[in-house]
Amino acid sequence: MNRVLKLTRIAVSLAVLLLLTAALTLPVLTVPGLTQGLEDVQLTVAVMSFSLFIFVIWLIVTLLFGRIYCASVCPMGTLQDIAARAARMSPQLRQKGRYRYSRPRNGLRYIMLIAMMICLMGQYYAVASVIDPYGAYSRICQRLFAPATDAVLSALGSPEGRAVAATWASTLIAAMTLGVVAVIAARRGRLICNTICPVGTTLGLVSRFAIFQIDIDTDRCIHCGRCEDVCKGECIDLRDNVVDGSRCVNCFNCINVCPNDAIHYTNRRKQLSDTMMQPITGPFSRPKGTTANAAGSSTCQKNSRS
Repeated sequence: MNRVLKLTRIAVSLAVLLLLTAALTLPVLTVPGLTQGLEDVQLTVAVMSFSLFIFVIWLIVTLLFGRIYCASVCPMGTLQDIAARAARMSPQLRQKGRYRYSRPRNGLRYIMLIAMMICLMGQYYAVASVIDPYGAYSRICQRLFAPATDAVLSALGSPEGRAVAATWASTLIAAMTLGVVAVIAARRGRLICNTICPVGTTLGLVSRFAIFQIDIDTDRCIHCGRCEDVCKGECIDLRDNVVDGSRCVNCFNCINVCPNDAIHYTNRRKQLSDTMMQPITGPFSRPKGTTANAAGSSTCQKNSRS
């Protein structure tokens, strides 16, 4: 079941990415009805078109299942996943590229959300599109991918090519956006989604109360740290055995690597059956910057000496 969840998420996200990229890059590849529907359900597009129905539907879906939108429907999120995956193709980069829990940057998240709201209310859509994930991805396709495709088709003598009028400014913004997103995603996974993306912040405010969430069975967890290594949201805190639901992007990586079946996507919250297994604080707590295995070994050594 765990593997099915992950494979389904990957299949849906790639399908959405390919359909939207094809339509934005070369309109002749647009699938009638389907492509327009995928664009209409993008959260920021729905807000700017005053589609309250779609906005409310996404809030309900997020309240039920968490940030499914970020996991599979947002093309910018999928682009980050591809960059993160590509950076870990080699064993050397995979070893260096392990993720670690990081504290939420709530101040920055809320500032970017407020800035986005001000831009939308003031109808500064050009400014809003810079930090809007779908707007930024559309610009990348139209200013970078489309001209490249047009040049190739023109060289092949195909009549399907099209000339794309683009200013140097918009092309530069698109190139910088693609570069920054790729580099940050390669190093820190979904950091952009959980810091500057206003859509991620909006859904994060709801997903922390989601019915279905990633939950750690504290009686089965052996603190091997594997889930933390693959968490692209950097939201698994093994010191307290909790997952930050506001930053979890439902990639389902963690539930597939746990060797003791201690992590589940469920509507139940596991409580400790043994109160003696509460997180250790004080002189035996895990020093900052150490791994869970190292901390557990150190604690055992100290206990054995005593």
